[in-house]
Amino acid sequence: MDPGSEKINLRREPAKTSVDKIKRPKNVLIKHRSPIKKVRDLFNGEEEHYIYIKGKKFTPPKYLGNLLKIAFAGFIILMIINTVNVYYIGKKLEKDISAQAYEGYSYLIDAGKSATKIQFDGAIAAFEKALGNFSDAKDKLWFITGYSSFYDHSDGVGYAVNALLEGGKHFAVAGSYFLEAVEEFNKIPLYFVSKNNPNGNKDLSITEVLSKGLEKTDLAIKEISAAAELISNVNEGALPPEIAARISFAKEKVEEVSTTLNATAQYFPAFLKLLGDRHPHKYMILLQNNNEIRATGGFIGSYAIVDVNQGYITNLKVEDVYDIDGSYGGYIEPPEELKGFTTNWRLRDSNYSPDFAISGAKVKWFLQKEGGPGVDTVIAINQGLLKDLLEITGPVQVGNFGKLNSENYNLLLSYVIEGKIWGAEDPKHILKVFIPAFKEAILQEKNLGKVGSKLYKAIQQKHIMMYSGDSDIQDLFDAFGVSGRMQIPEDNEDYLSVINTSIGGSKSDQFVEENITHDTEIDEHGNITDEVTIKRRHLWSDDIYRSWKKTLAAYGFSEMPDQLIDNLGRGRNKVNMRIYVPAGSVLIDSNAKDIMTKYDDELKKTYFYTVVEIKAGETAKLNVKYRLPFSLDFSAPAGVYKMIVEKQPGSRGSIFNKTIHASDALENIAYYPADGRKDAIGRIIYASNLVYDRYFSAIWK
Repeated sequence: MDPGSEKINLRREPAKTSVDKIKRPKNVLIKHRSPIKKVRDLFNGEEEHYIYIKGKKFTPPKYLGNLLKIAFAGFIILMIINTVNVYYIGKKLEKDISAQAYEGYSYLIDAGKSATKIQFDGAIAAFEKALGNFSDAKDKLWFITGYSSFYDHSDGVGYAVNALLEGGKHFAVAGSYFLEAVEEFNKIPLYFVSKNNPNGNKDLSITEVLSKGLEKTDLAIKEISAAAELISNVNEGALPPEIAARISFAKEKVEEVSTTLNATAQYFPAFLKLLGDRHPHKYMILLQNNNEIRATGGFIGSYAIVDVNQGYITNLKVEDVYDIDGSYGGYIEPPEELKGFTTNWRLRDSNYSPDFAISGAKVKWFLQKEGGPGVDTVIAINQGLLKDLLEITGPVQVGNFGKLNSENYNLLLSYVIEGKIWGAEDPKHILKVFIPAFKEAILQEKNLGKVGSKLYKAIQQKHIMMYSGDSDIQDLFDAFGVSGRMQIPEDNEDYLSVINTSIGGSKSDQFVEENITHDTEIDEHGNITDEVTIKRRHLWSDDIYRSWKKTLAAYGFSEMPDQLIDNLGRGRNKVNMRIYVPAGSVLIDSNAKDIMTKYDDELKKTYFYTVVEIKAGETAKLNVKYRLPFSLDFSAPAGVYKMIVEKQPGSRGSIFNKTIHASDALENIAYYPADGRKDAIGRIIYASNLVYDRYFSAIWK
């Protein structure tokens, strides 16, 4: 080996000789023994020995210095050029990347729509495409990683695009997990039907299905949280408009999904309780007859006690409300509105408030007060819903009585019960036979989709309402809009709800047509005067009687006493009427001589109270004019008039007409809903109904 090529070990112990000479052509390098014996390791390592080399001064050629300067300058120039190149490559790819990312978000939207329609295969495929798009777009940013200080600044384009892509990937994964969770949750109705069907599988575990759904939901929440953290820090203001708009869209979608997922997880314990997971859950189901209208829908003639354990109905018993009311001998003072027809308050009249959170609590209290069992949840169902469900099941055989269908059930049930056809001791025995038969007919897998649609519609129209003393369950009811709570208007917001309570025992509300007209006048100072006109018309006729006779004859019934005809609908229709308006409203005028202004402490609303009575073929008209306790503020660019109109639970839907007009000094800028029209004198007119709650607004300057 060439000795000159041997590596010198600078840590080797120096030789014993004092000086070693190394000969070189021009320069002489002299190796001295190091005066530094040792260097202490400050980190307490091993002691080391060092030597250093000292030589004569070396002066490089001038041309070498120039070359170094040129090389250094070239390096700087190349670095700048490369940086600029990276920037322009990034800008060039920016549109392509953002377009690809946006396409990924488009797939997410498609997936969301598919999930809503429960088209899971299509949704999962869309989420997979979205994830692929985000990954492909991310790969195009490989060159950015070397310039993190340039691209990772939170105000920069690179950071925004990177966050959008990474967030999109998390979002897509969250969507996939969420779909898997929804698939599990959607098995619950099927499992419930199967467990409660005589021929179904009793070994199915609904709790296990829910647990799997929750596990997937938790995974989705983690992913969506990661996406939200990435995207929330992006500053849209520093970005081009088209990019900023897309990032705003991404933030909005992430927030929507995050809210949905967190709500699902939040209400999961309540679902478990309702299914009787750890402890059996006891329900009281009020069978309200809305042919005899009451504040929460209809008269409580019967109720059912239902026990659910692990998703299985272990007990279902139908009771006559008069049995438990008659067994209680105590005195309970009724609310003032009920004193006109009862002097001793009982369970059958406990649904006195139109707010079911209030009435439901009172129903539960009455049941225990009169010696009934304690229940966890109270559900009110109006008889009118039965028509929709019988349209799904078809005719249901009721023992040896015959078949009930969607067209004849109302008459036949009312006739048998009111006429005490099955005995005076137990006049509602027919319900005890019908309900189990109906349960078996409706709890079929083939009916699931149709039943779900009918129930959703019934909830929206307030034909089903629920209350629970358990705060978790009540929060769930509120969130899903099934609690039957009355809305609380905002400050400076108009409000109307007409609540009727039938008195006299007649089932005539099924034949009463109600027409409500509400007129609002706004003066140049913003003061507001409302006028409500309510027409009630009794539509019973001899044609209805002849139709009844024909139906009853088919079941072997020929007798129909006058008193029974009156009870079933021909009799007079008499109601206590409460017209709820904003708190502090002042009555100006009315055509009713006995009208009173009252205040509902529980609902924090003013209401006008009177009694309206009509006989078959007659029409009654009530007019009430009042001033609102607030005015519109025109000091801002414009004054906004807003109004909530709530339907009465159980009502089939009053005809509703709304008019808004203002002083000539005011100009209307816009109004909602857009399907209104303006007449020749500038009034805004709506022709609607109260099948659902309604909302109106108008902007004036």
